[in-house]
Amino acid sequence: MVGRKCAATNLHHLDEKGTPLCQTYCPLLQCMDEEKTKTKKLIFTHKNGFRVVISAHFIPLTDDQGRITMVAEVFEELSLLDRDTSLVQNLYSLAYHDPLTHLPNRGLLEATLRMRFSEFHRLRQSFAVLFADIDYFHKFNEQYGHLAGDSMLKVISESMKQSSRKTDTIGRWGGEEFLGIFLIKDKKDTMVIANRLQKTVNQAFIPYDSEKLHITMSIGITAVQEKDTIVSIISRADHYMYRAKNMGRNTIISDEQ
Repeated sequence: MVGRKCAATNLHHLDEKGTPLCQTYCPLLQCMDEEKTKTKKLIFTHKNGFRVVISAHFIPLTDDQGRITMVAEVFEELSLLDRDTSLVQNLYSLAYHDPLTHLPNRGLLEATLRMRFSEFHRLRQSFAVLFADIDYFHKFNEQYGHLAGDSMLKVISESMKQSSRKTDTIGRWGGEEFLGIFLIKDKKDTMVIANRLQKTVNQAFIPYDSEKLHITMSIGITAVQEKDTIVSIISRADHYMYRAKNMGRNTIISDEQ
C-alpha cells in the first residue's frame, strides 16, 4: 500500500451512503487537510473477493518539522451487531449515478471536485472543469419525441465516457447539461480536451426512421485558479458555456478567449 494511490488498489472503499471513496474525497484526504485523526465505518473488498464491513482509523503522521507527510490507516472488522443496516442497504447504491445515462450525477461530481481541490492545494496537481449544454435540445424533443431525446442522451454519454481517460470524470449535471473534471499539466490542455469532446459529440448519432440524428454542444472550459472554490470554478465554466451559446452554439470558450 505504501506509495500507492488508493484508487490503484483493489480495496474499493465505500462509505455508509455507497459513495466510492477511492474516486472522490476520501477520509484519508480529509485527515491530511484537517490535520486530525478520523474514524469512519466503511466497506472494502477483501483480497479473496468478498465485502468486509470495517471501522477505519486514519491517523496523520508528521516529519521532524511537524508537517504531515503520510497517513496511517488502521482497519478493524466490525461484529455483526455493529454493522449498521443502512450501510448494507446502500452497498450497491445508485444514488451517485444518473439512472438514465449511468454517468456520475451532481453529488458524485461535487465529491470528485473536493478531491481535486485537495490535490491541487497539497500536490499542485492542476485540473480543469468543463461545462457543456446540448444545443436546441428542447426543439429536438419537440420534433422527435422524448424517447428519441433520451436515446440521444444515452448515446452521447456513452461516447463521452469511451473517449475519456481513466483520470477524467464526466457526469450529468442535470437535464441536458454535463460537467467534466480533467487533470491537466497547463492551460493549453483545456482546448485539446474540449475539442476532443466536441468532436466525439458531433460524431455521435441515433437512427430515426431513415435518418441519422445528430446534436451539438456549447462548451465552456476553465483551469483551476489559486483562489477558486467549487462554486467559483463551476460558475466560470458555466458563464463560458453561455458565451459559447451567444456566439452561435457548437462553440468552445476557454480562459484564453
